[in-house]
Amino acid sequence: MPFISFKVIPPASLVAKRFERLRKKIPLISRQRLYGAAVAVRKIMKEPGKPVAYPIKWDSDKQRKAFFASDGFGRGIPTKRTGEYEKGWKVIPVVGSPADVGYDVGNPLAHSKYIGGTARSTRRQSRIHQGRWNLFKDAIDKTVKRLPKTVVRSLKIIARQEGFRTK
Repeated sequence: MPFISFKVIPPASLVAKRFERLRKKIPLISRQRLYGAAVAVRKIMKEPGKPVAYPIKWDSDKQRKAFFASDGFGRGIPTKRTGEYEKGWKVIPVVGSPADVGYDVGNPLAHSKYIGGTARSTRRQSRIHQGRWNLFKDAIDKTVKRLPKTVVRSLKIIARQEGFRTK
């Protein structure tokens, strides 16, 4: 009677070692991809906005009056860009338990929400800046959408390095 042999090639112990090495690399890969995503968001948000469009679309008459009464909010009229907003974007590591490891992206300037909006909403962006400056929420959405593909691609590369076949 004919027989068929079933055996693991390479040996099961070697496969187990490869899986263990792969398991240990997953958190590192995840942190690297999260850092890359945070840097991508920062890069988008650091792009200078388009020049001001006339007539100015003030949020309110009160805002317009305050601008002129305070000499361009203290920066002169016409206001010249300082680059402070663009330079203010930071990527900061989150320190804590292993589950909390990640990165914060943001701009600590109090007025940044009026230029680029907030992470959750576009409502804070002033009408003066709409359509001229990148929105924080859009930058996050665009970057996070690509994140799973990037992580999977990285995991496949590491798996191949460990001797596993991937598609």
